[in-house]
Amino acid sequence: MIIRNFIDQVRPARSDREKAARRNKAGILALGVSIGCTVGAVAGVLFAPRAGKDTRENVSRRGSEAWEKIKDNVSSNGHRLVQAIEEKGACLCTAGAKCDDAAKEPLQEPTGKAEKSNPKAS
Repeated sequence: MIIRNFIDQVRPARSDREKAARRNKAGILALGVSIGCTVGAVAGVLFAPRAGKDTRENVSRRGSEAWEKIKDNVSSNGHRLVQAIEEKGACLCTAGAKCDDAAKEPLQEPTGKAEKSNPKAS
């Protein structure tokens, strides 16, 4: 009985370790593929049949275009985020006001319990 309980406790831990090992292997594979793609792209640009000056201009132009797209996306997403925060803040203020109003209302206790809980009041 004791051994069976021990085995039942060890099995999940073993499977968790195996799952973590598989995730680590997948992460290392993904990292290797991304590094390989990056190195391949850089090598392709460097060894392209165009002149170096043309390649540098092309890379500079594409980098500038990408930077402009990133700035536009960040700006529009930032505005949407600010609007969403303002809306949620207004909802929270409304909910807070309702809670405040509800807290200010007097609690009504049953008539029999009020007399029992405060015997000095009589």
